[in-house]
Amino acid sequence: MNIWVAASDGRQELVEKFLNENPSLSANTKDPNGYTPVHAAAAYGHHDLLRKLCSEYNGDVNIRDADGDTPLHHCEDVNTARLIIEELNGDFSLVNNEGKTALQVFEEDGEFPELIEYMRVKSGIPIEQDSFGIDKEQLGQFKDSIRYTLENEPEEPLDEESLQRRKRLEEIIQGDNAEQELENYIRELVRSQILTGGDSSAADESSTKRRR
Repeated sequence: MNIWVAASDGRQELVEKFLNENPSLSANTKDPNGYTPVHAAAAYGHHDLLRKLCSEYNGDVNIRDADGDTPLHHCEDVNTARLIIEELNGDFSLVNNEGKTALQVFEEDGEFPELIEYMRVKSGIPIEQDSFGIDKEQLGQFKDSIRYTLENEPEEPLDEESLQRRKRLEEIIQGDNAEQELENYIRELVRSQILTGGDSSAADESSTKRRR
């Protein structure tokens, strides 16, 4: 048993014992993956422990692990996110090493709709849209475009980039979680255009193919 496992299990007394008896440990001490007791308490929704770590043991609610994820990135329920943001003043705009906010990570997982809705409201995003401003209708258009492309593009694309894109899309469509993975692919496409200053050709192509 170590402090990170104790924090994951919500064993508050044991965590405090580690902190009080071992001067080399703190609420911000990182394991080999950069994971801290604060991350652990947030990930498993141990609210009292999370409060104590941050208020009494100088835990940093915005501390990052090796992937750049903050404790908020590790949340799996809306009440923990609310505690971090509204009570502990966590910064929900921080991005990880992939340039993704906690909301964008939640959207990719697609497992916690109440958490996603809360984060969209806190971020000032209409709940019917995602973090890139894509609504359900637009997602549907993109999906239709992708399926059209797979059904109608030549089986031997002219260039390596097209070949790799087709292979990736075929893997997604044939996978066990096709709808969510396809949405993630679309978000990553939009995100890459935003970060690189790309044009909106993908969206134009989607709407054009839909009208055919």
